[in-house]
Formats: sequence, structure tokens, C-alpha cells
Amino acid sequence: MRIAMFIAAILLVLATGGAAYLLVQACGVRLPLIGTVSYCAPDTGATRDQLAATLQDSRDAEAEIAALEREIALLACKADPPPPPPPPEPETPSGLDPDAFRSEDISVMEGCWELSSNYDVRDIRSDRVTRFRYWQICFDAQGNGREIMRATDGTQCSGALSGQLGQGQLTMREPGNLQCDNGSEIFRRDITCTLDSAGRANCESLQPEINGRGRATLRRAGR
Repeated sequence: MRIAMFIAAILLVLATGGAAYLLVQACGVRLPLIGTVSYCAPDTGATRDQLAATLQDSRDAEAEIAALEREIALLACKADPPPPPPPPEPETPSGLDPDAFRSEDISVMEGCWELSSNYDVRDIRSDRVTRFRYWQICFDAQGNGREIMRATDGTQCSGALSGQLGQGQLTMREPGNLQCDNGSEIFRRDITCTLDSAGRANCESLQPEINGRGRATLRRAGR
């Protein structure tokens, strides 16, 4: 019985030592006589260092992105403010300031204008009278213009003319007779307009060839 117990004790010691050896060897303890080392798990310290480095790289990238976003915000293009609206037209009968002709800047006449008059044209051959109640003149900024006249019977006459400012007056000149779509024509005219203190533009027309004269008032179209 004692021998059996002794043998069992020896076997237990050997088993325990073998297990300890395997455990120690597996967990990375170097045994003096064996000279080998094995590991029970990956090096968790290196893994932690690598993870920490990755997290730091991520934080650095986020900081760089935030810095770039701030730079982009500072460099963002800003739209130019819209130009100021043009000054309102003067509230005068003509739409012109009473001093508008004193500057002698013809660009003040840029746009379209209406001449109001009971303008009648008499045919020198047939003595027939044609009544015109629509007369419009349009200028560019350099005073180059074009006029259209329309009669009550539907006749329409159109052609070029030029405008010039000087000595407080607007002078409009036709280069020749105004041609009409029914084959007739209106003798060439020189038209002179002046502004009174209320801003009314009073105009006189002269036909040098026949000494014909007429009167009209000028106002900006659409008023």
C-alpha cells in the first residue's frame, strides 16, 4: 500500500512538474536547461503601442482637416455687392432736371422720348393733309438717334437723326427728308428744345427748305 502511495506521489509530482513546464514554456519563460521560449499570446504591449499610434495619426489627420477647412473658409470667394440702383428720374413733365442741358453731356438723352404735338403735314402737290399724333425719338449715349412718326391713317415715316447739347439747348437734326412707307416724305427739319424752370422741354421745328415751322413738347417715353 505504501509503495503504491509512493509511486502515486511521484507520478503526481512528475505530472505537476510537466504541466508547470508546459505552462511556463507556453507563457514565455526561458528555462535554463531547455533554452527555448514560447508564448501563450501575441505581444499585447506592441499591439497597444500600434493602436495608440494609429489613434494619434487619426487625431493629427482630423486636426489637419479642421485647419484646412478654416483656411478654405477664409479663402471663400465673396460675391461683389450689386451696383447701386440708378438715381430716380426727376419728377418733372419731361423727366429731365431743369439743369440737364447745362452740362452739355448728350448722354443725358440716352433712351426714348416722345414729342407731343398736333403735327400736320400738307402735300404740296395734292394739298392733302396728313395728321401725325405719334412721334418717338430714341438716342444712344453718343447722341445717335432714330425717329418714327405714325399718322392717324396708318402712314409711318422713319429715319435717322442726331442730337447735340450746347448753350443750354438740345438740337436735333435730320440728315435729309424723312421717308414714309406710302412713298411720301417730310421735308428735313431742325428741332431745338429748351428746358424751363419746371423741367418742361419746349421744342420748335424748322424746315429750312420751305420755312415750315411747328411746336412740340418733349418727354421721356413711358411717363
